[in-house]
Amino acid sequence: GNMGLSCAVRCFGEAIKEDPVRGRLQDSARWVMECDATTTTKATPKPSWQIRGKPTKSTLTIVGSDPTPSQRALVGLNDAAAKSLRAHKPMKSFIPTIASRNNLMEYDKKWKTWPGTLVISGDDSEEESVNVNGRYTKLSCQQTVVHSALWKREPFTPITTNDNPSQPLYIYIRPDVIRSGLDVAVIATTPCYRDEDAGVPATQLCELIDWIPENALTESKHLTKIKRLVWDREEGNGLECPLGLVVPQARMTMSKDLPPVTDQLAKICTEQTPNTSELAVLCELNGLTPPVLQSLLQYESNDSNTSKIDLVGRLGTRNAKRLSILAAPTLLKMAAQGQLPLSLSQWYPLQEGEKDTKGRNGPNYGFCEDNVPSRPKETWVKVTGRKVQVERVYDAEESKDYYHSLLRRPTAFEVTVDQPNGKLIVRMNPSVAAHHAAAILVRGRSIGTSYAQTLSIDYNLSELSSMGEPDTREFHVPNSDAHPLHPPIPDLELPLYQRQSRALARMRSIEGGEVDFPEEERSEHVLPGIGWCLIARASQKSRLRGGVLGDAIGSGKTAVTIALILAGVVKARENASVETGRSGATLVVVPPGLVQQWDDERKKFTKNKLKCITIDCTNSLKKYSVDEICKADMVIVPAGIIEERPKSGNKTRPYTEHLVKKAKANKIPPAPTGFSQREAPTIEGTWVRNMASGPEIYVGNNGKQRTRDEQAYYGNCYSQAITQLRTQKFDAKERGVPLEYFTWERIVIDECHETLVTATGMKQTEIAGDFKAQARRGAREFLGVAQFDIRKRPLVAATGVWGLTGTPLLETEARVTELANLMGGTYLTGAAHHWRKEERE
Repeated sequence: GNMGLSCAVRCFGEAIKEDPVRGRLQDSARWVMECDATTTTKATPKPSWQIRGKPTKSTLTIVGSDPTPSQRALVGLNDAAAKSLRAHKPMKSFIPTIASRNNLMEYDKKWKTWPGTLVISGDDSEEESVNVNGRYTKLSCQQTVVHSALWKREPFTPITTNDNPSQPLYIYIRPDVIRSGLDVAVIATTPCYRDEDAGVPATQLCELIDWIPENALTESKHLTKIKRLVWDREEGNGLECPLGLVVPQARMTMSKDLPPVTDQLAKICTEQTPNTSELAVLCELNGLTPPVLQSLLQYESNDSNTSKIDLVGRLGTRNAKRLSILAAPTLLKMAAQGQLPLSLSQWYPLQEGEKDTKGRNGPNYGFCEDNVPSRPKETWVKVTGRKVQVERVYDAEESKDYYHSLLRRPTAFEVTVDQPNGKLIVRMNPSVAAHHAAAILVRGRSIGTSYAQTLSIDYNLSELSSMGEPDTREFHVPNSDAHPLHPPIPDLELPLYQRQSRALARMRSIEGGEVDFPEEERSEHVLPGIGWCLIARASQKSRLRGGVLGDAIGSGKTAVTIALILAGVVKARENASVETGRSGATLVVVPPGLVQQWDDERKKFTKNKLKCITIDCTNSLKKYSVDEICKADMVIVPAGIIEERPKSGNKTRPYTEHLVKKAKANKIPPAPTGFSQREAPTIEGTWVRNMASGPEIYVGNNGKQRTRDEQAYYGNCYSQAITQLRTQKFDAKERGVPLEYFTWERIVIDECHETLVTATGMKQTEIAGDFKAQARRGAREFLGVAQFDIRKRPLVAATGVWGLTGTPLLETEARVTELANLMGGTYLTGAAHHWRKEERE
C-alpha cells in the first residue's frame, strides 16, 4: 500500500463572480508526495503537482441483477407513500428545472428494489488505473454510507487487455449537502466521498450522470453517460513542468502612521468637531483595485468620490457579505499583527471634554436622545368584545417620529470608500456605545444628571472569534462570619447568638451607607462583515440600600429583624413627620396568616417596648390615624392586601376601592387571573397581525399579548392611583390613609421568595391556602417588583429594604435580578435585558 502527504489549492473566485457557481467548489490543484509503504529503501519520495484537467465524457453500460430491497423499502416506506407522492401537486416554483431521464417528483416504478449485482462494461480507457469495467456487488452497509448504497468491484477475469482486475473500486452516492443540485453516483477508489475532501488524491474516477440504482434494472436505461474526472500530473513527456506554489505580495496594505485612537478622541473632544470625517480612524486599507471598489459599491447609489457603505440598513446584509469577502481577511490579519492604533481586548477610559471642579464629565451619558431615543408614551383604550378589555396604543405621530429617530441614530462603526485613492476607511465612535450602556443605568430610575456625570466610562475592541464564552464563576452567597459582633442591645429581652449578632452588624453597616455596590452595564456593537465588536462599559459605585437575610427555618431571622428595628428606634422616632407622611415605623410585609405570629415574636423579644400596629384587612387599617401610623415603631401587613376579598365571596375588593376613594383616582381593575409571560425585549422578523400571542412565531414570546396588556393596565391604574394619593394632604387625625401614602423607615419582606413566583405550574398543596395566584400578582404590584424607579414604588423606604427567606431562589439570573431590585433597587449587569417586564411591556 501507499502512504504520503497531500495538500490542495481551491479557488473561490467562481463563487463571487457575476454569475456565480452554486454548490460545492472543487480543488483546482494538488501537491502530492507518495511513498511505497512496503519498500525498505530509504529513498526520499518525490513530490508532484496535479492540476484538475478538463473532464471527458463517454458512456458505459450498467446492467443490474439479483434484486435486493432498496433503501426506501428498508426504512419502511410502502405503497401508500408512493401513492401520496404521485397525488401531490406541487407549486410550479417548487418543480426542479433540472433535465433528467428520471421523474424527480415521484418514486421510480421499481423503487422497492435495487440491484445486488452491477456489471459495467464499455470502458475502453487505456490506463489501467482508471478502467472501471467489472462486476460490482452490493455491500450490506446499513446507515453507515449515504442512502446505504455501496457496491464493490470483485476480482474478475479481464474482459480486455486494459482491464485491471486487482484494483478495488466502489460505487457510492455523493450527496449534495447544500442541496444546490442532485446527489451524484460516483465510481471511486475508496468507499467514502469524504476521502477526497480530506486530501486523499484522485479517489473519485468518474461521475454517473443522471443515474439511480433502479436504472440498472430497466433495460432502456442501461446505457449511462459518465463524466470522467481528470487530474494532469506535472510530468509530461519525461520533462518536469515549472510548476510551484507562489504567494504573491499583498496589494492591500494598512496605513501605519495613524495616531492612537485615544489621542484622536482627545483631539476631537478638544476641537468639538462632530463631523463624521473627524471620528476616530480605526484603520485605512490602501491599494484597492477598481474591480474591488466596484464590487464594494455595487449596491450603493452614491456617485461621489467618497461613499459610505450601508451596513445596517436595507442593503446592510449584502454589503456586509461583500465586505467580508473582499476586505475582512486583510483587516483581520493586520489586526492580529498589531497594526491597529489600539490593542485588541484592552480597556481604554473614554475621556470626553474637560471635567468640572467636582470631577464630573461634561456630557450626560445616557440622556442623549440622538443616540438613544425615548419610546413613545403608552395610552389605554377599552375594546368591547365578549367582555370589556383594554388595549395598549401609542400616538401615531409619536411612533412615526420615534421610528425615524431610530433610523437616524449614529452607528458605532462607519465604513467609507475613497475611490480616487483606492482606500477603505473604518472609523469608530466609542461615544455611541457609551450612551447605550449608560442609558440603561440612568433612565427610568429618577437618578438625575449628577449620577450620569459621575459614571465611569471605558471601551474596548475585540474580535468575536476570540471572545468565546463569558468567564463565569460560581455564585457564592457570602455569610457574615468575617463581620464583628454588634454591641448588645439593652432593650432586647433575649440575647442574640454570635452569628445573629454579626448579621445584625452587617445590616446596620449597610443602612449606615458604609457599603457600596458596583452597578455596571455594557453595550456591544458589532461591525458587520468584519467581526469586530466595540464594547462600552458604564459603571458607578452606589450605596447598597438593603439585602436578603437568608438562613434556615427557625434560625432566628425574625429575632435579628426585631433587633435591627430596636437598635435604630430612637433615630427612627426622630425622623417621623406627620406633615410629610414620614413614618418612623418599619413596615413588615408578611404572607397571609403570619401577621399575628410576628406580633407575638415582637412581644417575646421586646415586652411591648416597640409600638406595633397590625393590619390584617382594610377594616383594621381604617381604625388608625395618620398620626398613629407615623409614630408607630412597627406596622405589620399581609402582602396580598390589595387583592383582599371578603369571606362572603362577593367580588368587592375593599382595599383598592378604599385607595381609589382616598386618592380620588380612577377605578383599579382586579389583578388578572391568567398567567402572563415576559415579553421579548426586541422584535425581530415580521409581526403577524391578529395573532393572539403577538410576535411569538418569530421572537419566541410566551403566553398571550392580551394577558400581558391586562397585567400592564392593572399596574398602570394602580400606579396612577398612588401618584394621585401622594398629592393629597391628610390631617393628622385622618383615619384609614392607604399604606402607599407613607415613607417608611425601612421595609421588611418576610418569605420574600413568595412574591417572586406565581402559582402556575405549582401543585395546589404547595400553595398557601390564603395566598392564591391572583393575590400573588397583587403582592408583586404592592411591593413594586417590576418597578425600576424605587421612588415610584407603592412602598417607599428611607433607609433600606430587607428580605427574609430560607429559600432565596438563586437558581436563575432572573431570580437574582428580581431579588436585587426588590431590595432597594440595586442594579445588576444585564438586568435590562432579562428583566421581568411581564407587568409592564
